[in-house]
Amino acid sequence: MKPSRTSVSARCSDEPGLPALRPFKAAAKLLLAAALLLAFFRPAAAGVRVQGVPGWLSPAATRSMEAVWREIDPTQDEQSRLAVIKLVSSRLFEGYRVDFAGIDQEGLVLVLEPKSRTAWEIEGGLPSLPDPLSGWLNTDWENAQSRILDLVSGLPLDSLNWADAALRLEIAGIMTETLPGWRGSLLVRVEGEKAILKVGLTPEQPLVLAVAPRTSSTSLPILLHSELKEDLLKGLSPVIGLPVAWLAGHERQLASWTASLMKEESLVEDLKVDVRVSVKPEPVTDLAVRLESRRYTIWAWVAGYAGTSDRFPEAGFHLGRKAQLLPGWDAELYGEGLLFLDDWDFETRLGLRWSPWDRIWLGVERSWPDEATWWRAWFDGPARSVYGWARVSDDGDLNLGVGYRINENLSIEFHYDDRDSDSSSIRLVGNL
Repeated sequence: MKPSRTSVSARCSDEPGLPALRPFKAAAKLLLAAALLLAFFRPAAAGVRVQGVPGWLSPAATRSMEAVWREIDPTQDEQSRLAVIKLVSSRLFEGYRVDFAGIDQEGLVLVLEPKSRTAWEIEGGLPSLPDPLSGWLNTDWENAQSRILDLVSGLPLDSLNWADAALRLEIAGIMTETLPGWRGSLLVRVEGEKAILKVGLTPEQPLVLAVAPRTSSTSLPILLHSELKEDLLKGLSPVIGLPVAWLAGHERQLASWTASLMKEESLVEDLKVDVRVSVKPEPVTDLAVRLESRRYTIWAWVAGYAGTSDRFPEAGFHLGRKAQLLPGWDAELYGEGLLFLDDWDFETRLGLRWSPWDRIWLGVERSWPDEATWWRAWFDGPARSVYGWARVSDDGDLNLGVGYRINENLSIEFHYDDRDSDSSSIRLVGNL
C-alpha cells in the first residue's frame, strides 16, 4: 500500500548542513533496519514514549524507538544520543517531523508532529447483492466506513510507508466487528489534494453452500406445504456463497425475510397461515418453517399395523374450522373419517377441541356407528420428535398412541386399544 513517490529518507540523505551528525549516519542506518524489523513483533518497553501520532499507531512507533534506544550506547552524552534519535526518527517516521526529543526520569520522550495533514475519503468496493441483502450490507459498511475514516483522519499520506502494517491490522479488527466474514483489501489512490482509501470486500470461508428448508404444520397436509419449498429455495438463492459469519449476525433479519417470502404465496394468504421461521446459518443452512392456519385444519393419513391380528390398514382424514375464543386460546370444531381397508367399514367422528398451550389440544368427540363419546388429548410434535395422543370413552375404554416422527412424511408409534384382543401393536403412519 505504498504511494509512489520519492521517500522522505532519500531526501534527508542529501540534505546539507548536518556535518555534526555524519559520524552517526552509519550507525543510524543499522538502527533504522533493526527498528523496522522489531516494530511489529516486540512489545513496547517502559522508558520510551512516543507522542503526536494516532493512538492506534503509537504502539508501533514506540516499539521502533525502543529498539533504537536500546542499541544506543548509554555512556554517550545526552546530546549525542538525542542527535541519533532525531536522525533515525526523521528517516523512520515518514510524514512526521520531530517536534521534541528529550530524556526525563522515566526515559526517552519523543514528540512527533505531522508535516502535513492529508484529506482522506473512504470508498467501499461492495459486491452487488439483491434486496434486502444489499441493504444489510450497506448498513454494515456505513458503520465500518465511519470508523475507518476516524482511524485515518489527518494521517499524513507519507506515513503509510511505515504505518501500513498497523493500519491493515486496525482495519481488519474493524471488519471483524462490523462485517464478520468479509475480508478487506486496501488500495490507496491520490486525486488532487485528497487521498482515497478503497476497501474491497471479499467473502471468507466458511460460505453458505446450500439452504435446507424444512416445513412443518399441525394444521396443513404435507402435500400442500411441501410444495412451498421449491419457491422458497428460489427466493433464498442469493444467500448461496455469502459468509456464514455475516449471515449469523443477521439471523433475525434472515428469518423475517424468509417469512415475508412465504407470505407472498397465494396458499398462505388464502388459508390465513401464520409463518414462523428459525434459521441457523451454516455451510448447509438449516431453515425451519412452521406454517399454521388460523382458520382451518386439514390432515390425511394412511396407516398399517404390526404385531396384532385385530387391526388392518386404514386411511383417514381430519377437517377442522378454527376460532379464537380468547387471545392465545384456539378452539376447533372438527370432523374425522376413518376407512378400514379390510372390510371398507367407515367410522365418523365429530368433536370440539381447544388448545391451552402450543401443540397441545384437549377435546371431546362423538363417534359413529358405535355412538360413543370420547375425551381426547393430543400433543403434536414436529419432525424428528416425539408425539402422542390418548382418548377415553364414557364406558372406560382406552385408546392411545405414542410415536416418533421420523420425517415430515413418516411416523412410527406404539398403539394401544383395550377393546382389541391384541391390545398392543406397532403402527406405521404415512402423513399425506
